[in-house]
Amino acid sequence: MALLAGQILTAEQVNRIQPRPHNAVGTGTISGALSNQTVANTTITLDTETDGATYHAVCVWDLDTNTGATTGTGRLNVDGANQSPLAAFSDATGTDRGTFSQVYQGTLAAAGSHTFKMIASPGAGQIIQGVNCAYNLTIFEVV
Repeated sequence: MALLAGQILTAEQVNRIQPRPHNAVGTGTISGALSNQTVANTTITLDTETDGATYHAVCVWDLDTNTGATTGTGRLNVDGANQSPLAAFSDATGTDRGTFSQVYQGTLAAAGSHTFKMIASPGAGQIIQGVNCAYNLTIFEVV
């Protein structure tokens, strides 16, 4: 619903149009080869009040490798659906280490409860260092 010229906003409407930031920092480790494993402590469950709320997330994964070249991925999962794009990581040598990031934005079609989490699919010999994985998530409601 659009705001109209001269419209008096209610407190409820003003509260909804403020961006709501959330933050999660992971724990533990995930050793590959595995697919779509939740990085521990990165699940954020929240409620939206209106249909069509949008989100913006910046995610960072930390990868440590113990073996030769292999490829792993990380991504944001929203309400059980893996989001694109992938954060892809590969190691050129047997002992590489790095942080990899990706940015996500989307629309939550319906009001209600929504769950966000970081997931990782490390390749053989790769370790996701959860304690160094984190993301910032901002929810934007509509009036």
